[in-house]
Amino acid sequence: MDALIEAIVITDETGVIERCNKAAVDMFGFSQEEAVGQNISILMPPSDSANHAAYVERYRRTREARIIGIGRELNARRKDGMIFPIHLALSEITYRGTVRYIGLMRDLTDHKKAEERTLRLHTDMITASRLTTMGEMAAAMAHEINQPLAAIANYASASERILARGLGNIEDIKAALHHIKTQSHRAGDIIRRLRSFVTPGSVDLEPTDIKAIIDAIKPLAEVDAHANNIAIHFDVSTNLPKIVADQLQIQQVLLNLLRNGIDAMQDCDPEHRRLELHCYIATPHTIRIDVIDCGHGITEEAGKNLFLPFFTTKTSGMGMGLAISHTIVKSHSGGLSFSNNLSGGATFSVTLPTKMANK
Repeated sequence: MDALIEAIVITDETGVIERCNKAAVDMFGFSQEEAVGQNISILMPPSDSANHAAYVERYRRTREARIIGIGRELNARRKDGMIFPIHLALSEITYRGTVRYIGLMRDLTDHKKAEERTLRLHTDMITASRLTTMGEMAAAMAHEINQPLAAIANYASASERILARGLGNIEDIKAALHHIKTQSHRAGDIIRRLRSFVTPGSVDLEPTDIKAIIDAIKPLAEVDAHANNIAIHFDVSTNLPKIVADQLQIQQVLLNLLRNGIDAMQDCDPEHRRLELHCYIATPHTIRIDVIDCGHGITEEAGKNLFLPFFTTKTSGMGMGLAISHTIVKSHSGGLSFSNNLSGGATFSVTLPTKMANK
């Protein structure tokens, strides 16, 4: 037992510790003398310790195993009171008519820290990708915000001129103030959409209306498309089932695909620039979003590396947008693929499972 690197604790059928190995002593901080004769609950957090006796009695009465022979991750408690994660594999043996329980435990502290670091890195990369997307759209966004700001300045100047002539036409001043309020709300809405898109947040998977996700990015995509002389069209089917998703991450995927479509048509004749997004039910348990451009399509060589990090066909791209989009869609149990159109350009397709499929 002492030669094994994993902690072993043996108890009788009531949960009283009879023996533990050196790894268990190192893990929990109790010496052999301190642990033997104590109930196994001394190695549990207070919330589990209070219920342990009832669990043991239920098992002895029903023989219904909920952890024995199965194993699970749970929290344990050291002698100093520190709570830490472990994996517990519990076995039951009978020797000469006497029941014993053998617990094999592995400390998961380092494993959990590594998972947290990976999750933070993934979140940071997604946030960086959003900021890059917004940076690429900066000129269009600036133009869109400048329009209501210029209108506000013009209406304010007109009001000053009216007031300078005296209060002869109060209705004109009221109308100007109404326009100022409308335009300020317009500018505020643009800024709020930008801020909500680039603000980092925790991953929150919940039943979500895909139409609401598309509606949230539609104004941003329209601004960018119109600034590049591209006609853009959205076609979202009615009565779509909900998906289980993080709204902001799926928004990021779709906006990234739309931006790529806009970039793909920079060298095309303006009259041929058209970008489409279609969302519809693909199978009984999936929905599909197609982003279709009229650019030059994807070459065979580019297609082999398209979803790899740092690969890009753009002269100034980071090569992270499609890679992160692919990771996001995959983490939602979906798929991201592409194909060239017969008439030119490419179609990028996102498939996502519906709420029913995630149950």
